[in-house]
Amino acid sequence: MTLPALRRPAPARGTTIRLLVALIVVLILELGVFNLAHWQSLAGSASGSSAGTADNIESRPDRLGPGLSRLHGGGLKVTDPAGAWVDVPVADGQASFAQAYFAEDIEGSFLSQIHVRLDLHLVGDRDWTQGTRGLICPGQARSHYLRIRGKPSGARIQAMRLWIQEPIGSRLELTGMTPVRVVPLDLNPARILMLACMAALILGYLPGSALWRIRLDTGSVGQRLVLALILAPLAAWSCWNIQHDLSTFTPMAYHQPHAYVYDFNQYDHVARALLHGRPWLDLGQAPGLAQAANPFDIATRNALLAQDQQPIYWDYVYRNGHWYSYFGVLPVLLLFLPYRVITSLVHPGGYALPTSSAAALLVAAATIMTVLATIRLLARWFPRVNLAVVGMALITMLGGSGMVYLWCRRNFYTIPFDASLLAVMTGLWLWMGARRVQRQSADTGEHSGRGSTRMWTVEDGDRPWHLSRPRLFLGSLSVAATLGCRPTFLAAGLLALPLFAKEIRAVINSLFTRRSHPADLSRRRALSLLVCGLLPVLLVAAPLLWYNRWRFGSLLDFGNRYQMTVLDLTNYHPGTRGLLQVFGYYLLQPLTTLPVFPYLQFSPAPMQVWHFTEPGLGGLLITTPVLILTLALLALPRMRKELQRRRWMPALILALALAVLVMAADSYLGGFSVRYSIDFAWLICLVAVVVMATASSTYEDGRSSAGAAVMSLLTLACLAGLVLTFINAMVLLEHFDLSQAMNVAVWFIAP
Repeated sequence: MTLPALRRPAPARGTTIRLLVALIVVLILELGVFNLAHWQSLAGSASGSSAGTADNIESRPDRLGPGLSRLHGGGLKVTDPAGAWVDVPVADGQASFAQAYFAEDIEGSFLSQIHVRLDLHLVGDRDWTQGTRGLICPGQARSHYLRIRGKPSGARIQAMRLWIQEPIGSRLELTGMTPVRVVPLDLNPARILMLACMAALILGYLPGSALWRIRLDTGSVGQRLVLALILAPLAAWSCWNIQHDLSTFTPMAYHQPHAYVYDFNQYDHVARALLHGRPWLDLGQAPGLAQAANPFDIATRNALLAQDQQPIYWDYVYRNGHWYSYFGVLPVLLLFLPYRVITSLVHPGGYALPTSSAAALLVAAATIMTVLATIRLLARWFPRVNLAVVGMALITMLGGSGMVYLWCRRNFYTIPFDASLLAVMTGLWLWMGARRVQRQSADTGEHSGRGSTRMWTVEDGDRPWHLSRPRLFLGSLSVAATLGCRPTFLAAGLLALPLFAKEIRAVINSLFTRRSHPADLSRRRALSLLVCGLLPVLLVAAPLLWYNRWRFGSLLDFGNRYQMTVLDLTNYHPGTRGLLQVFGYYLLQPLTTLPVFPYLQFSPAPMQVWHFTEPGLGGLLITTPVLILTLALLALPRMRKELQRRRWMPALILALALAVLVMAADSYLGGFSVRYSIDFAWLICLVAVVVMATASSTYEDGRSSAGAAVMSLLTLACLAGLVLTFINAMVLLEHFDLSQAMNVAVWFIAP
């Protein structure tokens, strides 16, 4: 880029100053802000009277309220929340912090987080004063400290009482609490690394930084190495989760009396069924289910549950006296079935592949392919783009497409989205690299050799090109594979029309006319290209549709009508009155804030007319604000002219139309759910990436302040979206993987 405000290199002295300022800010945040309790406790200890610490407080068993009982070997159990309290020693009444302590080397299942409240009884007062509300995590040492609040200056504490705010039956490793003078200094390597990454990101997007000056070069070893280092933590986290889940896996099935059975091992059940040569799952059923006139009727099911007839599986397909899964079978064939077969070599029948392990593998691969596909798009149509715009494009694609949701919730509901995104991005990556041109440095005799061609870019114009049949075939095969994962992603196949517009015209000319064309295709080669583009669809669709017929007697019956869910879907006819409201939730649902970390929470989605809805995380255009800005830029004639020059306008219109179509189908058939937005969010993000790169190309002359303003707004919008993505990740982890969330949350909830 040549924008004066963005590209002009910062002087060496200015760069040094920026680095020093960043270092100072990181140190202030780590040593000062995140360790404020340490310095305050030191100041209080120095100014206070000669008081004892936790070490010289009289050692005695803390008195328990009637709602707590001690467990054998240590720990506590809540028997009545109304009386679940522990008396805390007071010492000299001047301490400002208290420390929880726990039983050691005890076995059993205990809460990973404990909601508490520390009440005070001040000298001279008749009543208790409600004090600190806190969250104690046994595995997070920093959360063991609570600030003693509610004590006026100069007042002395006569008694303290720790209330356990957990439901009846909760088991706690906590055994008591004691006042403490000094909170230890906590230097957290993960937090320091995160602060350093944030500082590097901000420095990278300041005017004059190297990111604005260095162009994307996919052949650069240095740039490839940096990309690998950026993706390495995600790959490492995925590998850790896979091995952890494999080593600790137990089948996830839950059942309460008079309720449905929640069994989250659908994919493994399908794998075992296929190994035994049958389409139905080897699962029992409630005796009255097969005799019921309409087993899908809600009243009938409720009556069977009231009689405690078991099992009735939630969100499974029930058809002709057998249980099935309506989820796509392709992940079973690629992962779960091979795992069963391979592990059967060491154990009769094999082992079940944990769904969370499969999800971790698929989402890691999908993330990598999304990055590679985005970079290839930019390299082909915007070869002079700078690394700053590349970074913004990746932030938009990964943050806006719902990838964070898939990372945070790894269960059988996310497997179809993981696999479909992987298939789509792999297919687009292959397709975008299919048009090839000869390398100018290659000798005439090496044209047919390996590496003698490279990917066509927009700067090649009308240079002679040819289409790589292996890339075309594999790309079509990959996109068609979404039929066996989540069919809504098949819409991506229509992107081949604008992507291969030149090639399609050349093939048609070769097969049906005698007109000349740029590629100079023979009819034989044109026919082979047509076969490579269409044959994979048949190769994927034929066995999958036969599988439907094997199960339900119809090629086009995927079984979703027979789900045991909130409705009788065999008789449900969704209305259209609430669709606009559902659209509004998908795109513009407002954020719901909290006064404490993570500062956001799931937002309700009430409907005026009944439609299935779940709480959301905010509308797509709200959580990814750069989308609004890029869509607004499409109104500028100069932008549209540049898009037309690069022949992207038809593709953008088609992508937006497909996004609207898929959103309408999801809203009509499924209602509102955060995960459903993944079906179409990636299409809108794809449009945003192209518009963003076009804006950087359009304003590269830098002669107007409008260009600097546009790029500055795009940068701020991307960074704001990154912050919202991080916060929403914390919200998701709090619901689906609390232990992971608390590793970060404790930085903000500590005293």
